[in-house]
Amino acid sequence: MLTRTPAIVLSTIKYGEADLIARLYTRELGTQSYMLKGVRKSRKGKLRISYFQPLIQLDIVTQHKGKGSLEYIKEAHVTPAYDTIYTDIIKSSVVMFFSEMLTQLLTEQQPDANLYDYLSSIFQFLDQSDAVANFSIKTLLDLTAHMGFQPDVETIDFPYFNLLDGSFDNNGVLPHHATIEESNLIKLFLGTNFAAINEIKMNREERNSLLNLVIDYFQIHLHVFKKPTSLTILKQLFDS
Repeated sequence: MLTRTPAIVLSTIKYGEADLIARLYTRELGTQSYMLKGVRKSRKGKLRISYFQPLIQLDIVTQHKGKGSLEYIKEAHVTPAYDTIYTDIIKSSVVMFFSEMLTQLLTEQQPDANLYDYLSSIFQFLDQSDAVANFSIKTLLDLTAHMGFQPDVETIDFPYFNLLDGSFDNNGVLPHHATIEESNLIKLFLGTNFAAINEIKMNREERNSLLNLVIDYFQIHLHVFKKPTSLTILKQLFDS
């Protein structure tokens, strides 16, 4: 079946001397893997290796067979094009982090237009924003809603965040609870949209502590999830 769909590149793997296997999250087909024949050497074909950088957004045409094997892309066009993501060292590091995260999270993801549109919009926001220090934490907390373990805002009046069940309670002395400072920051992120996330003020130590906590939250609720190797780089980026 010939299908046209928007797609976000999650990751790529070199195959042989000239080929590439690309994992894409598509709006119409969910997560798919594609064999890109000769793309690493060809300069004249419809598919170019520059189209398959992490988190680039494409419009693709694929002859979708749906048999669980590698698919093939007939055409691809970059849309929308980013302006700064691949030239800004901080943004490119954030991109590598989310490339790792999403490759794990969307392994067998079925089509989900809301999730696709969310990812498409936030990476455009990242491209256009001047200050992105809080971007990763906000995005990770938003993604918990799509993954099925969103913090329970019905309990937000309680002081401590419980990582085991995703609720707020009074039991701050028990294991698997955030500190009251971390819990208050989580509440701020849950109640703030992307346009205002830079109003949440943290120093590097506070931000890294909260980022570690959110990653721990993912590991608790997704048992096959591994901490991204690029997390170490991400934690070194922001001074304040």
